[in-house]
Amino acid sequence: MLTVRFEDIAAARGIYRVLGIEGEPHGSNFVMYDEETPVALWRMSIKLEEQPVGVIEDIVFADGVEEGDKLFFLHAMFFKLIEGTPLLLRIEGVKPEFAKFGFEEKDGRMEVYSKDVNLHYACGGRRG
Repeated sequence: MLTVRFEDIAAARGIYRVLGIEGEPHGSNFVMYDEETPVALWRMSIKLEEQPVGVIEDIVFADGVEEGDKLFFLHAMFFKLIEGTPLLLRIEGVKPEFAKFGFEEKDGRMEVYSKDVNLHYACGGRRG
């Protein structure tokens, strides 16, 4: 069974090793587990600019994670962000695969307001 949990820095150290992520853990680390095995990590931080910005720093999947499980993880994380305080979400660099979620290219990065994240792209709809 797939589950998603927030992990503190101490727990994230071992997960970084398992997933082959270099460097010391930082930011907020959310991990998808298949039973008790970590299979994905979403790391983000908050930057204070003219408004708070949620910067999605890294999304890493273990080898062999199926496309449907990857989408489950992305949907779970975006859903949690939609539920919270609205903020601008940013991914550094241009990643066209996030356009389906409503991200648009701006100044060499991808951005969308959390309230505008599109989780209905598969059926051709938009959240009202």
